[in-house]
Amino acid sequence: MKQIAPPPEPQPPVANDHAARELEKRVTELTRELDRQRRHNEELHTRHATATAAYRNQGELLAHVSHEIRSLIQLTTGTVELLRQTTLNRQQEEYLCAFQHSNQQLLALTNDILDAAKLEAGRFRLEETELSLDELLAGATRLLAWEAGRKGLSFEVLIDDSVPRQLRGDPKRLQQVLTNLIGNAVKFTRTGGVTLQIDYQAPGPATAAMLRFTVADTGIGIPNDQLREIFDRFVQSSPATARLHGGTGLGLAIARDLVTLMGGEIAVESSEGHGSRFIFTVPLPPDRPGRPAVSRPEQESPAADRQLSVLLAEDSAEIRLLLGAFLSRAAHRVDFAADGAEAVAMATSKRYEVVLMDMQMPILDGYLATSAIRDWERQHGLPEVPILALTAAVERSDHHRCREAGCSGHLAKPIRQEALLRAIREIAV
Repeated sequence: MKQIAPPPEPQPPVANDHAARELEKRVTELTRELDRQRRHNEELHTRHATATAAYRNQGELLAHVSHEIRSLIQLTTGTVELLRQTTLNRQQEEYLCAFQHSNQQLLALTNDILDAAKLEAGRFRLEETELSLDELLAGATRLLAWEAGRKGLSFEVLIDDSVPRQLRGDPKRLQQVLTNLIGNAVKFTRTGGVTLQIDYQAPGPATAAMLRFTVADTGIGIPNDQLREIFDRFVQSSPATARLHGGTGLGLAIARDLVTLMGGEIAVESSEGHGSRFIFTVPLPPDRPGRPAVSRPEQESPAADRQLSVLLAEDSAEIRLLLGAFLSRAAHRVDFAADGAEAVAMATSKRYEVVLMDMQMPILDGYLATSAIRDWERQHGLPEVPILALTAAVERSDHHRCREAGCSGHLAKPIRQEALLRAIREIAV
């Protein structure tokens, strides 16, 4: 029998074979692209996690450094304050004045370094609240006007009649800028005087209401080749200026950054030997235009002259001694706790009229200790004992955190005796 060969298998057309290869190639390229995108996303996620951790660590470092430095300044400031309440001879008084002046410079330097670090890290936040221009100027000029008078300089504040007295803004940071500019003017002026002038620019169709501050002096001036760099960090007009007048060159850089954060601008006009004019404008809208100013008469707290039972929670033995002396001079009865856990144990076994709580302590910090005391009070149906937070953190977010933990108020270190006793009177019931 004749064997018949099977018919040959049909071959795909050449065009179809080419299309298959192209499809396979595209799938491979797409797979590679998806893999590349996945690796890229993983890298971005890792970088974001690393940056977030670094940001958090930097914030924690700033908080720790601030606490440690301000605690040391608290000791020196408080010790001087107590010594001034003793009998001193003239030589001792002069020594204390020199020590106090150096201590104030150290605190100002510390604040500048910490502010610069916060601005660099993007951790700086402004607040917007009611702002009394008269109170702001009093705080910014009181000591500097005295310093100008001591040097034989004139000091004037000129306010245009159109300037509103009640505004909205960040009074603390605006005062910081003014204090820096006026302080420099007084520092670098030997003869003549210093003038602060304030003008108002009403809002227009596309512009906000602006306040224009001009600080002018008859001082040593700034060389022309230094004008463009004067707002840079660590820059002073000359090495001789730094040696003669001190400072780090951070003040003007911080002033520039603060004005920029407020939405304003700052500039300088000066020539060597003919004085300087620093001008900055910031948007400061009137606080509820047309609203009459409300007079708030001061009222004496029920605790104004009472001897109170006070629990002071503070891990530093030296600061416990110092603040204890402040309280004893007002005849308050004081018990001490060396950490947060001890503070909770004492506050839940004995009812105090006021608790002073340092917010950074070992074992249990002030935030957790305050929360624990509040939880215990709620469980037993007891009224809240006034708890005053003692903290080196001075930002609004830090104060908000103290409130969230259950604190009745806060007081920033370094703490003066008058401020401590006044804060106790205000929160004690």
